[in-house]
Amino acid sequence: MNKKNFSVIKKIILLLVIFVFASTVSTFCKPVTKEIQIQTKDARIIKATLSYVKKPEMKRYPTVVLLHSLGYSSDSWGNLINDLNNAGYLVIAVDLRGHGKSVLDSTFHKKSWTYFTIKTYSKFPSDVLSILNEAQKQAKNVDLDNMAIVGADIGANTAVLVTKELKKKPKTLVLISPTTSFKGLYIPIAMAEMGNIPILTMVSKKDKYCLQQQQELAKFSQGGFYAKNYPDGGMGMIMLKVNPTMSQDITKWIARYLH
Repeated sequence: MNKKNFSVIKKIILLLVIFVFASTVSTFCKPVTKEIQIQTKDARIIKATLSYVKKPEMKRYPTVVLLHSLGYSSDSWGNLINDLNNAGYLVIAVDLRGHGKSVLDSTFHKKSWTYFTIKTYSKFPSDVLSILNEAQKQAKNVDLDNMAIVGADIGANTAVLVTKELKKKPKTLVLISPTTSFKGLYIPIAMAEMGNIPILTMVSKKDKYCLQQQQELAKFSQGGFYAKNYPDGGMGMIMLKVNPTMSQDITKWIARYLH
């Protein structure tokens, strides 16, 4: 074999090694996704998407639950899900009833949040608790003992009411535009009763109502109550589009509490 042919073979081998390495890295960096579904006692179908980046050394993953704003869905979180997955967290992004993939009942009739009564909104917390129970059954790598919950407006209020009911409390909550009551989901008493949990609240400085509500809710928190407010943006998940650093701010906050 002459030197020229040997050089060509070396290049081919090198290219194959690079291709295999790149494929392996791509496989591990691409999130694994799974759909979680439950049927409620009133025959509603509630769905959530579970995602994580597979790491061979991980048997159970610290878990972050995302509860979206009124009128949005689990697809509306922008970069946050990817940022959390890439930081090593398993994410359960719930579609609250009447939103996203959770608009049907067991007979496939569509029921949107726009027609809900206060009584229907009151079922949001129990829906989320059922999704968490089902996620733990279906995915053994979910670690609800090492969990954070992120919620926006009605999702924030739902997060507090869910936390109150959980025996094993989340390590932290991130509440975007929380209010004392949202569609009948009243949270001051629950905040006072859920224990010493550090809470990060995020509000737009242009949202005068939520700024006032932020101050009011601080009176009921038994753990640390922290405010990170942004100069622009509206209420809830609208802020994520207007403030590009918000996703990383949430991820960094969670990293302080989940290991």
